[in-house]
Amino acid sequence: MTDVTRREFIRTAALMGGVSLFAGCTLFHESGPVPEYIKGAPGVDPIETLPGIDNVYTVCALCPGNCGICCRVAQGSVVKIGGSPFNPVSVRSPLPFSTPLEDAAAVGASVCAVGGSGIQTLYNPFRVAKPLKRVGPRGSRKWKAVTWSEALGEITKGGNLFGEGHVDGLESIKDSGERLSFLAGAADWGSLNAIRMFLSAFPGASLARDKAHLTDQIGVMAAETVFGRGTGIVDTDYARVRLLLSFGDAPLDSGTPLVSLARQISDARISGRLRWAVVDPRLSTSASKSDLWVPVVPGTDINLALAIMKALLDNHAEALRVPRNAVESLIAGRTVEGLIEPCGISSDIPLRLAGMLAQEAERSAVIAGRGILSQPNGLEAATAIFSLNRIVGSAPGSGGLTARNDEFLEQAEKRLPIDLSMDWSPKGLDDAAKALIIWRTDPVYDASYQAVPYLKDRTGVPLLIAISTEITETAALADYILPDTTYLERWDICELPASTTPPGIGLRSPAVGGFDRKTGRYFPILPDTKPMEEILIETASALKIPGFGEESPNGMRNAWGYYEKAVPAVLGAMRQAGFPVSDSEKDVARALARGGFFGEPKARRAVKTAPSEAFRLPEGSFAVYSAHEAAPEDALILMAYTLPFHRSPDSGLNQWLLEVLPENPLLVNVGDARRHGIGRGDKVTVTSLDGKTRLTCTAQLVPGIRPGVVALARGFGYRESGVAPHTVNGVTTEPDVTRGAGVNPADMAPLKGAVRVRIEKA
Repeated sequence: MTDVTRREFIRTAALMGGVSLFAGCTLFHESGPVPEYIKGAPGVDPIETLPGIDNVYTVCALCPGNCGICCRVAQGSVVKIGGSPFNPVSVRSPLPFSTPLEDAAAVGASVCAVGGSGIQTLYNPFRVAKPLKRVGPRGSRKWKAVTWSEALGEITKGGNLFGEGHVDGLESIKDSGERLSFLAGAADWGSLNAIRMFLSAFPGASLARDKAHLTDQIGVMAAETVFGRGTGIVDTDYARVRLLLSFGDAPLDSGTPLVSLARQISDARISGRLRWAVVDPRLSTSASKSDLWVPVVPGTDINLALAIMKALLDNHAEALRVPRNAVESLIAGRTVEGLIEPCGISSDIPLRLAGMLAQEAERSAVIAGRGILSQPNGLEAATAIFSLNRIVGSAPGSGGLTARNDEFLEQAEKRLPIDLSMDWSPKGLDDAAKALIIWRTDPVYDASYQAVPYLKDRTGVPLLIAISTEITETAALADYILPDTTYLERWDICELPASTTPPGIGLRSPAVGGFDRKTGRYFPILPDTKPMEEILIETASALKIPGFGEESPNGMRNAWGYYEKAVPAVLGAMRQAGFPVSDSEKDVARALARGGFFGEPKARRAVKTAPSEAFRLPEGSFAVYSAHEAAPEDALILMAYTLPFHRSPDSGLNQWLLEVLPENPLLVNVGDARRHGIGRGDKVTVTSLDGKTRLTCTAQLVPGIRPGVVALARGFGYRESGVAPHTVNGVTTEPDVTRGAGVNPADMAPLKGAVRVRIEKA
């Protein structure tokens, strides 16, 4: 980009960023006060109180936010999903635990568009209804339906299962101590411990986590470097914060839980208590509602963080809450101008931000979002960003920061039959495994360039099992697909997000299906589907692992048999921690009926970290982004972002959401579009610099993205999940190509973070 364009953009960005949320204009229009219905429906929806309507309080699972929801069930079918008035994630003032359920039915609460679309996750026409076994090579899309007895028998015993030679079953893998790996995606506390309980019986077992979880772990590692071991996930305490500096974080766009964060931010902004700056190359909804939008060059956030440190050191030494030499060692003799030059922003920005931090001090919150954590230098950048909090005295549990710390869950784990001596630290899929089980994640969609070669290699992974509700891009490569239930047909124990101040636990229960209280057997709406826990229990029973199956005294007979023990274990641990709840049968039933148990709304979350005097800055200096990175003149930087109403993978194909935005356009700065001869709505080809990868999409021209950067929303461009035809028992399914509209930005990203591309009119 030219210097003139850059200067013009910086001037425009300063004007667009220096607006307040509800007192001035945004980029496009005037903003008025937040309407009252942000708290829920303005009146009682007639469907909520009609005779014959059951209200089932449970927990959403379409994103990591774990919002409380209320499913309206008529004649066994979910007809509406709203928010739960008991859950502090879903409502500003949650109902007391003692509130009768009939009274709660008339109280509204919030749910986002994604949560409301969960009906279509349940009634997805492309759900897998029976166990499937491949009959051609992996990925050939040819299957035959088998019984559960056949599927589990072959998986446990092994043999020449596919006419390609002998495959070891789980029985021989267990006896030999060879590696069984389980790749878990969006697993909550209850389901994750059920997996650990199963894997404890396998000496060579490994619990792997998906890309999203490993990205979150980078944030945990950075926070613990600065705030001490045991800090966990750090977030903003919106009830107390006075200054929020969001690096690569857009809580009004991709925050979890979205509705709760929007409510808390709105309250803080309307009251005039909160000032907000957003560091993001794209003018997100969050950036447009902030006081200052800082559109840095992608990947240079660490430079800005260090420049703010330098500005604090030079201009606000009185605000330092750490020894001066500790900050000097991080700066390593650099200047504000030298640090900020690669960022593509005005040099007065770090000076302004340093002044704001010095003024608010411990009432500040400086947050590193996933846009930072997913960068190649994500750990170092996040550590530098979190260090800004430490420098001005902000720490989790006081002032502007909080952290999730459900210590009672550690005590509850000791009451479950899990081998706690095993190494349960999260791992990726780096090594070969004799067998791999995959649940609630789609690594092929997230990173096909890595996952496809790994999963197609039968020598590296001889037995590949997908527990899935549909034939995803990863399940399409499996040897067996075992049909899972949806989150509306299962139990789970769910942690609350760090941004939710009242401590507590969410409890997920089936909203539909049948339940035999005598045997604990659950009957989903599709008879041959099973909750993941039940699949593992039946597999363990077939392997004659003690503690599982009908024949085991006091063993886990089925999915409810596990949660019948796990829920009292958690409530008992909560009681020991001081919560007014017990593990009695009565309190267990009441908690399940209300979707969880939560502390007082004004309760302060205790944070288990080192004492404040032991909080520390990392030793040594940070590596910074170089402005002299070689790049072709016509290269642009492609970044990916998340929409507030479209989340992958669990809801990305729900038709109600696709109707809002059927495909993802390429966001292009108007100046860049003019130089490339691209007009609004034109088809554009995006090509990697090596020319090996090409995507074609529609251009959307916007002023709210910095020149030299283009952006694509995640959650589009599926190749499976109903998009492609599959043959089952000789019958080919009818695909729905509209579910595959748009492009997958992950196809352009052989490395973490943003990538350089060329664009041209198609």
